[in-house]
Amino acid sequence: MKNKSILFTLTLIFFAGSKALAQDALFTQWENMPIYLNPALTGNFDGLVRLRAQHRNQWRSLLKDDSYKTSAVSAEYKFSNASARKISVGALFIKDKAGSLDFRNGSINFSTSVVQNLGNPDKALHSIAFGFNVGWASRKLDLENAHWPGPPPTDINEKTSYPDVSAGLLWQYKSINHFSYQLGGALHHLNSPNVSLFDSSVSKLNHRVNLHGNIEIPLVRSFSMVPSFSFSSQGPSEQLTFGFNNKWYPKSSSPNFVQLGIFATSTKNYNGNEINAYVLSATVEMNSFLLGFSFDRFEEIESNAYEFSVGYTFGMAVSKG
Repeated sequence: MKNKSILFTLTLIFFAGSKALAQDALFTQWENMPIYLNPALTGNFDGLVRLRAQHRNQWRSLLKDDSYKTSAVSAEYKFSNASARKISVGALFIKDKAGSLDFRNGSINFSTSVVQNLGNPDKALHSIAFGFNVGWASRKLDLENAHWPGPPPTDINEKTSYPDVSAGLLWQYKSINHFSYQLGGALHHLNSPNVSLFDSSVSKLNHRVNLHGNIEIPLVRSFSMVPSFSFSSQGPSEQLTFGFNNKWYPKSSSPNFVQLGIFATSTKNYNGNEINAYVLSATVEMNSFLLGFSFDRFEEIESNAYEFSVGYTFGMAVSKG
């Protein structure tokens, strides 16, 4: 048991200091925390202010109290502007924790986006958006619980901090009958910050590339199918999530909806192995309140992940019929 603890400790230390293993946390319900996925999605909602919170707990059945936990809170404000160009701002705080060494990542981010409607500004069917994000991030280890096979290193720090910059683009189409589609991409860690906890080494954080898209296809009066995908690549790690939601509107002209989805996820990690997961998700948005839940089942390691999302939107239009 002691050897396993040492091995796990050394693995986490290598994780903290290696550019190959320093990967970002990812959410299965990416659409419920959009500005973490792509800063161009800042302000991409109907309303004036949007608040969101999300929590993910991964592999608890395998790692118990040392499971991977990720939490995020965001707020967005859209400036009221009747022209074809709209500006929004947002703030995001995210942290994740893993392992017996209490390995933590945390960051606070500020984003802005500019949306340009194409064609008639009253209809605003097509639009393109550019988003930019600036943040301050940190990572930390609790070295008091570390076990060393020999003398501990003298040049390791418990904490390091660094600035972080991201940018993204989005193209989308919306119609009045719920038919819509969007395609976006973002490049995170443009400045390639040094994230090493060792004084004697430099470990640049890999760029993270996100590509995402969806299309909502109305099938009957109040029912739509929404195929979607999200692809993330960061150094030697890649993750692809794809599937579809079944979306139902209680009233065809209302923004309220209930959706149930099924997705598949394929993840390639640093050593080339693949971990496949199957995902069931559910989201409800009623009277400006949003609740979301997803369940991931990882087949190869026989463990699960859970996500919970809550949100509220101020200034959302209320349907009259």
